[in-house]
Amino acid sequence: MNPNLKGTEFTALVAETAGQSLENAELVAILFETCAREGMMSSFKELALYAKGFQKIARLLSADTANDDTKARARTELEGFIKKFSDLVERILSRLPKERREAFQINFLLPTPGSFRNLRALLNDFIKVKDFLLAERDKGYRLWKAD
Repeated sequence: MNPNLKGTEFTALVAETAGQSLENAELVAILFETCAREGMMSSFKELALYAKGFQKIARLLSADTANDDTKARARTELEGFIKKFSDLVERILSRLPKERREAFQINFLLPTPGSFRNLRALLNDFIKVKDFLLAERDKGYRLWKAD
């Protein structure tokens, strides 16, 4: 696979593998291209890792077998994953021109119910990204060179 994919090509591959479109494909594509351009692909992979960690902890939290102490720790871990994820998104977006960066910050990073819903949808998109990366790894493909 070509290590110099455009962001839209990457998101199309992710959507095809997931069998459903990404809700925030434009932002995922921009994050992908920004990380590729800035030599930060490890940061892009970290976003996927945080999202997958969030998913695993959320599943634990929703399990009926978890006791109150486990649920409290899981909630703390969920908050930690959200913070790490949003901080990293903000760090990557800081590489964009101010006008583009501000629009995404308003829609995804401001502490409002709407931006939290958007951030949660972005987390779900990055769960699909992580699943895609794992599938590609299992096939023996390499999307990009090491950072």
